[in-house]
Amino acid sequence: MPLEGPHRLLEALIFASPEPVSAQKIADAAEALDADSIPAMVAELNTLYEAENHSFRIVRAAGGYRFATTPEFGRSVRNLLAGAGRLRLSRAAVETLSIIAYKQPVSKTDIESVRRVDAGGVLKLLLDRRLVKISGRSKGAGRALLYSTTQEFLKHFGLDSLADLPGIGELAAIKKVADPNQPELFAE
Repeated sequence: MPLEGPHRLLEALIFASPEPVSAQKIADAAEALDADSIPAMVAELNTLYEAENHSFRIVRAAGGYRFATTPEFGRSVRNLLAGAGRLRLSRAAVETLSIIAYKQPVSKTDIESVRRVDAGGVLKLLLDRRLVKISGRSKGAGRALLYSTTQEFLKHFGLDSLADLPGIGELAAIKKVADPNQPELFAE
């Protein structure tokens, strides 16, 4: 199937966007495109890319669409882009981010009770990098700040939504294989 006008327009808008772009934002930018028809058009484009053996596809990420290379080229692309603007996270930051992602909204005290160390510095780092945000206050004594993940978190980890995170059971199985001596961060 050769690309026709609306498909070419959709492809150009996704390609030009530096961030994942939502169907509604695409439709707002181009009168010729309807937000409801965009998922089907993306599927048609991906079918074409696959049939022509292209090295990329359009994927959903952070509530929108973006181009991504196919997995077979992942290692080479990572090698090319090593250190190029990619956030590096310490083990403490990844542990804290995991707790927030799975238990959000969550307070600093709750995070510290799971990790058993002060989380203040790590939370500041994650806030500065816009991976987490303050999403409110608890209703309990002291009205502690509550933390949640952000769109930047979804984008950084290539997720469309939090529903794309592996389940706690899956994490436990992976953990047992990877390092059976590592303490549990989550209870089922």
